Amino acid sequence: MTSYLVTGASRGIGLEFIRQLSEDSKNTVIALVRNAAKSVYLQEITHLPNVHVVEGDVTSIETMKKAAESVTAITGGTLDYIIENAGGDIGTDTSLANPNRDPSTLVEELKGNFELNAVSAVITTNAFLPLLRKGKAKKIILISSAIGDLEFTRITGFVGIPAYGVSKAALNYIAQKYAAELAAEDFVVLALSPGLVDTSSTKEGEQTQPSEEDIKKMQAIFEQWAKSQPDWDRKPLTVQDSVTKQLKVISSVGPKDSGKLLSQNGNTAWL
Repeated sequence: MTSYLVTGASRGIGLEFIRQLSEDSKNTVIALVRNAAKSVYLQEITHLPNVHVVEGDVTSIETMKKAAESVTAITGGTLDYIIENAGGDIGTDTSLANPNRDPSTLVEELKGNFELNAVSAVITTNAFLPLLRKGKAKKIILISSAIGDLEFTRITGFVGIPAYGVSKAALNYIAQKYAAELAAEDFVVLALSPGLVDTSSTKEGEQTQPSEEDIKKMQAIFEQWAKSQPDWDRKPLTVQDSVTKQLKVISSVGPKDSGKLLSQNGNTAWL
């Protein structure tokens, strides 16, 4: 059996990882969520014999230690793959240099995003590292974003969601540091961008309807992002397509790729 742990697995990209990985009965698939009782969409597939649910908050050292103990009981003390998908964007979409912003609010957003998207990766990785060291694949996948890529920002001039971008840039660097530290142990550590994915649903699963103004704003952003990839069709990926592409990358990367930030296409075509 090959074992996978996916964090942030209650909905969206994380849930789709669980769905696709569980299709192979030879996989042991573990979904890590903050609250299993509230993970209503995950409950639809927990009847499968190879799917297990573990609770834990990726920003909490104590709960992640307990989560690692639970995973140990499921797998016998090993783990082949960890896909660290938990994270998010805290705050408002505005630039760092906006003179109308409350400086204290900006600082809180920077701290909150850094904890949720960067510090959490260190907490999670270290909690499961003993199990990963005993695994066969030794792959650590940190779900990141091109928004945290310096070259993407330079080419596009995109200034939106700065606190999120800063935290993802830190996550990309964390991937490099782990790759360097664990190279001698044959680990592969990868920062992986899922692409622009349509996850536009509420927590209740209802599709949100963007306003005309929102659509215009997004179209302007798309044109800006297209500077990095002029042949992009300006259409977001479905969750299913993004995860399918990401799994191909995860299965194909090796030691030569460790420490890189790659897209769902296995390169730097981010969109």
